[in-house]
Amino acid sequence: MSKHSRTELIQEFIAAIRASQTATDAFDHAVSDYVGLDRTAYRCLDILDQEGPMTAGRLAERARLSPGAMTALLDRLEQRGFARRTRDTKDRRRVLVEVTPELRQTAAELYGAPDEGAATLAAYTTEQLEFLIGFLRENAAYQEARMRRLDGLKAKEPSEASTRDRDAGATAAEEKPETAHK
Repeated sequence: MSKHSRTELIQEFIAAIRASQTATDAFDHAVSDYVGLDRTAYRCLDILDQEGPMTAGRLAERARLSPGAMTALLDRLEQRGFARRTRDTKDRRRVLVEVTPELRQTAAELYGAPDEGAATLAAYTTEQLEFLIGFLRENAAYQEARMRRLDGLKAKEPSEASTRDRDAGATAAEEKPETAHK
């Protein structure tokens, strides 16, 4: 039986999640600085590492970048030797992006071997691991839903640029009424 109320445990759990996210973010930032990448490029490599080879368009979509920004980012990743473009073996017209063995070697040096993380998780029972996996998957789905919600809010609001243009136009019209009617 816990010494804490359910409300206290929920608040403590949320605080623990936030602390974990902050620690992960700080470590990811330190690693991206160490290897000389910006956070966006680092995130793209993580997406490729998790999901495997994909088209540049799909990676841009997953990373929420424009196609032009993705092209420049991939050029930088290829120059650093962390990613490469390859022909799709099933459809030679398609080009896929994948991480390189050099990236995997660098990752092993910085993060350790996969067995190191597995050793930490060995303390949990099968049921606990299944629960944790379920929780983390639900948490990822929750975050993705929040992102869609944010996208919806952004779509409802006029963009800053159009608001500035509209406001600048109104100011100009107020200052020069004779030119506003021409």
